[in-house]
Amino acid sequence: MPTPNAACEGAAGGAEGYARRVMAERARLLAARGQAPRDDAGRRAAVILDVGGQGHAIDLHHVLRMTEPAWSAMPRRPDCPAAVRGVFGHVGHLYTVMDLSVLLGGAPMDHAGAMALLRPVAGLPVARIALLAGRTLGVDDVVDAPAAVSVPGHPMAALPDGRLVAVLDPARLFAARSFGV
Repeated sequence: MPTPNAACEGAAGGAEGYARRVMAERARLLAARGQAPRDDAGRRAAVILDVGGQGHAIDLHHVLRMTEPAWSAMPRRPDCPAAVRGVFGHVGHLYTVMDLSVLLGGAPMDHAGAMALLRPVAGLPVARIALLAGRTLGVDDVVDAPAAVSVPGHPMAALPDGRLVAVLDPARLFAARSFGV
């Protein structure tokens, strides 16, 4: 089980630096409420996750909460996907905890530093899902990248600093998978 600050220990400034970045982002978003839209056509806020050194973005509207990675082990059925790590209870709801690295075709993570609780998505075979990632890189605006750049199955987006990230859509990520949980 990771320590309470394990997700922030490697970040610049530690837990205090992370808290300052989150609060600054929240203040920026609150200050922007009710203002006329800027010339940001095509921009949208996304949570940026690091999985094995690769950046991935999930639209902020899909994320209910970011939390420390924690889950309870469960007996596994033979048809349970390899990505399922366990279950997590939050505010009376049970979330299936999944390893994002395995979902994207990689090896299971040795250490998860962040967990994203996703909002329910209509039509998914599992009602509530939590995704494990190596760490969270915060919230940033993303814009669609040129069509020539793509990762199989996931469109690419650009961050303001020019880095490219794969945009993960929960409906697309889970629609083709069967879950035995």
